[in-house]
Amino acid sequence: MSFKFVTADQQGVIYAVTDTGDLLYYRDQARDGTENWAFGGTGQKIGSGWGSFLHVFAGGDGVIYAITASGDLLYYRDLAVNGTENWAFAGVGQRIGNGWGSFRQVFSGGSGIIYAVAANGDLLYYRDEHRDGTSGWSFNGIGQNIGVGWGNFLHVFGGDKGVIYAIAPDGGLLFYRDLAANGTKNWAFGGFGQRIGNGWNGFWTVLAGGGGIVYAITATGDLLYYRDEGRDGHFNWAFNGLPQKIGNGWAPVSIEGYCWPLSAGPGETIEFKVSSGSACIVTYLRLKTQANGDPGIPMGPPADVAASIQNTAANWVSEGCNWSTTFRLQIPQDWNSGIYAAYCSDTAGYSFYITFIVKPPAGNSAKVLALASTNTWNAYNSWGGYSKYGPMTPNTLSFLRPNPSATPLDDGNANHLTRADLWILNWMEDVSFRPDVITDTDFHLGLSDLSEYQALVLTSHPEYWSLEMVDRIQTYLAAGGSLIYLGGNGMFERCIFNDDATALTFFNGDVTLGRPQAYLRNLQPPRPERAVLGVAFRFDDAWGPPPSTNVAFPYQVIAAEHPLFAGSGVANGDLIGQTGRQGVNGGGASGWEMDTSNVGNHGDDGIIVDATVASDRGTPPANLQLLARGTNTDTHAADMTYYDTGAGGFVFSVGSICFGGSLVQDAALQTVVTNALSRALAG
Repeated sequence: MSFKFVTADQQGVIYAVTDTGDLLYYRDQARDGTENWAFGGTGQKIGSGWGSFLHVFAGGDGVIYAITASGDLLYYRDLAVNGTENWAFAGVGQRIGNGWGSFRQVFSGGSGIIYAVAANGDLLYYRDEHRDGTSGWSFNGIGQNIGVGWGNFLHVFGGDKGVIYAIAPDGGLLFYRDLAANGTKNWAFGGFGQRIGNGWNGFWTVLAGGGGIVYAITATGDLLYYRDEGRDGHFNWAFNGLPQKIGNGWAPVSIEGYCWPLSAGPGETIEFKVSSGSACIVTYLRLKTQANGDPGIPMGPPADVAASIQNTAANWVSEGCNWSTTFRLQIPQDWNSGIYAAYCSDTAGYSFYITFIVKPPAGNSAKVLALASTNTWNAYNSWGGYSKYGPMTPNTLSFLRPNPSATPLDDGNANHLTRADLWILNWMEDVSFRPDVITDTDFHLGLSDLSEYQALVLTSHPEYWSLEMVDRIQTYLAAGGSLIYLGGNGMFERCIFNDDATALTFFNGDVTLGRPQAYLRNLQPPRPERAVLGVAFRFDDAWGPPPSTNVAFPYQVIAAEHPLFAGSGVANGDLIGQTGRQGVNGGGASGWEMDTSNVGNHGDDGIIVDATVASDRGTPPANLQLLARGTNTDTHAADMTYYDTGAGGFVFSVGSICFGGSLVQDAALQTVVTNALSRALAG
């Protein structure tokens, strides 16, 4: 059994709609994080035919609202609220509104209040004044606009007393409070969401149960209990924010999967493991956005594949899901190296992208090699509620699990993984610099002969590196290779591959010691990335609290006479990278996590630095040239730099995660990167 909708009422009541359309009643009797369920945790069937609705959400006191495919809003009321079937109007939904079918998200605020997120991101307020199945609305049923910019949130759900929680694409849990709760704009904290948690983007669904209780359901079907004890916009959680597992078997109706290995060359085979409640259709795509918006080019006709719900191993977090192989792909000889996906869709309309890399064939390489940041993809993969960033943070994370974060789709806001890498790689292909592509795992294992390549490209967010990877890049540069770093927060933190390279260990193996001891600049001996890249990330150089959140800025040119600016037509003081695809202000090239060339204030003194202006380590090469600097603030922005290695190559760095989203639409940046690639290929 799997669920299509799950919604919480008051006093621990949870309603769930199954894959067959049955409505089940559950009650969390304890409501304190312990497992104590009415009926021994067995859902009581109290209705049927609920599977065709677009949205189902509880409104308190047994009221349930449902939105039909035609946009009608229906009212139901569970009169018993005890697991027996006793409905107002004999269980027939009462139509109390229409035109509700286009909303992104709809949820209750209690006392008849309904909030709806419109297609354009506006937050609308409604109030069902009667709450009895008749049409009696505040403002004659016209939604009152009380906020904007709500369209990018993964989940939005209401607490009580005007509290609204929202989960951002980066996993942040934000607290809002509608102080007026009457259709006028009056928000706590001036309407700025207060971050009260991290790592919440891996849940299938999240719902509020009243009194600060938040229930979260993982992709593996675990039901987790949290309680926001403060409900005031500050971090004040029961159990110090650690989830309490109070149930399992709550798996969603969906299709998902993963593959291994993550990369293969022509003639080699990749195994795909898919979990689905029905047969699925598989289409292989080379990921390159098409003029019509499609994310990739089909590499052949769709294929029907038999699939079933897979059982997940108990130790899946660190050792993998251990799903059975659903289908295999032997990479055809004529497939070019690059990023691909198996696009899987089922009969219920669900779909999932399983992203993989096609490596170059042996002995037939391009002149440019790009590194797909698959270590970072794994660190941010919060499938099942576990990631490097919480809410549950283990020492070790397996690659052998579905990774929805590796989707090629543009989320409109927080792209820093696969989608951001594709902007860079697709543009390179468009201007005839088609690179070979390998994974971090390939680079770690030394599977490519780097001497064949004149340029190595790092993409948007190459944050996590093994020491073997650091050694390889330094050896490559010492042999005369050139490095073009087109991202931010690169080579920042150490990770450790397990023996078969199917998992990464973080925190040097002990999460209780915290992150800083694993920063490359804090290792013994230190391996500060600024000595290699010319720049390094500091936590001061990142999107902070409002109003700077998600705001990106252009660079200002400092050394227009440098050869990399040739043909760009820019002069010192000019702004470049003024627009982009990341950032709420229309974007810019300098933003999110940014790197600086400024010298750290600690040498090799054994002190653990925290990677801030006040506590940093690392010195750039003495011949480093500062080409441009972001205009974010006078002290915190991305540095664009260049230096010759002395071995025949060079290192060019841009120091910004947002760079790729600006590169694809800014002519000056395109000229600079074209010049860098051409310079590397000229030797």
